[in-house]
Amino acid sequence: MREGRTAGAQASITDGPAGIWVGDLARALTRLGVDHGDGETVRRIAVLLGLRGPVPGPGPAPRWQAPSAPEAEEERRSAPPPPLRAEDAAALPDNAESPPSTTEGAAGPLPLLTPLAGASGTRPAWRFPALAERGDGPAEAEPAHHSLLPPNSETATLQTVLSRTVPEGEIDTHRLLEEFATGRPLQDLPRLPVRTLRFGTQVLVDLGPGMEMFARDQEELVNRITVIVGRHTTNVLYFAVSPLNHVGPGAGWTWRPYRPPAAGTRVLILSGFGCNLPGSGPPPMLWQEWQEVTALLRRSGCRPAALVPLPPDRFPAPLTSLMPVVSWDRSTTTVQAESRVP
Repeated sequence: MREGRTAGAQASITDGPAGIWVGDLARALTRLGVDHGDGETVRRIAVLLGLRGPVPGPGPAPRWQAPSAPEAEEERRSAPPPPLRAEDAAALPDNAESPPSTTEGAAGPLPLLTPLAGASGTRPAWRFPALAERGDGPAEAEPAHHSLLPPNSETATLQTVLSRTVPEGEIDTHRLLEEFATGRPLQDLPRLPVRTLRFGTQVLVDLGPGMEMFARDQEELVNRITVIVGRHTTNVLYFAVSPLNHVGPGAGWTWRPYRPPAAGTRVLILSGFGCNLPGSGPPPMLWQEWQEVTALLRRSGCRPAALVPLPPDRFPAPLTSLMPVVSWDRSTTTVQAESRVP
């Protein structure tokens, strides 16, 4: 019960019967709208409630009167803050200052909570950064792709592998003098051999087991070949294990039996030929299928070649006897590719 301030002598009302308190008198006076300075009316109501003893006479508000709004605000500001709990103290940042304690306990003064943001509006420096919301920062870029062929000579190596040699260069003067020396009539002028890409290229991409790890390398190489040879003279077909079954430029359900391209086309095969599969190696049936494929291409006037993601010492003998093979590796040079692909 809040103690009121009186100008005259202090008088109190003792509690009445069980269950009747001075607070009941204050509640009754408020409900009836009785003036607190009317001592006679207050005394009568107290007697009716069974309270004993004198009551304050006319004057300032009795001690059971509710305080005014300014007095309540002043009392709230002057009241000490509640004690700080241990778990609340542990959650405070390192740079937060603990207020002086006003509550004494068995273990000494207890820290009290204070607002972290005062009138200055400064923000606390937290020990750990807040988690960034989704979409705040830039999207993570895809890691750069590195070609399996040497970057500085990749274009020259691909041009060598994809082109074919034709006798359409400068006049071969040495052969011309030899023909003159024999006295035989010339049917045509002998010319030096040069490489050309005008016959176009067909790329057969193996999607079978053992080549899954090179899927992105195959995609990047196909894009590079399209730029070098030209979009209109490049034909890309996909197969699994062997093109003798079915091939196609799109989804597997659209594949059809393989037909060789026009005569003179360079056919480049991107495959591991089963050498990347676990076990003792590719089955003999696979080499029989590739033998039929290469025979079909040569009858059509096409020239097959292969890029294999293996070192040269791991090339199987049946493969090198079927077609020219170039290692799809950083150790490959343009000179090596030119010596292996006529």
